[in-house]
Amino acid sequence: MAQTLRDFLKAVENLPPDTLLCVAEVDEAFASHVEEFEIVENAKLQNKKSESSEAVELGNGNQTVVVIRW
Repeated sequence: MAQTLRDFLKAVENLPPDTLLCVAEVDEAFASHVEEFEIVENAKLQNKKSESSEAVELGNGNQTVVVIRW
């Protein structure tokens, strides 16, 4: 199931604010630096399963998502 912002904030609430944010595929030994993040307000959920490579369409919808670009 896709993770919500609430889930993420709960998981990181006790970390120092200067903790590095990275992106990695599941079960990878290395991670990439985040280039930028974007808030998309008109996204459309395609698939709730986290293993889906195209789970969210970044347009044509009415859901807000945070996109982490690397």
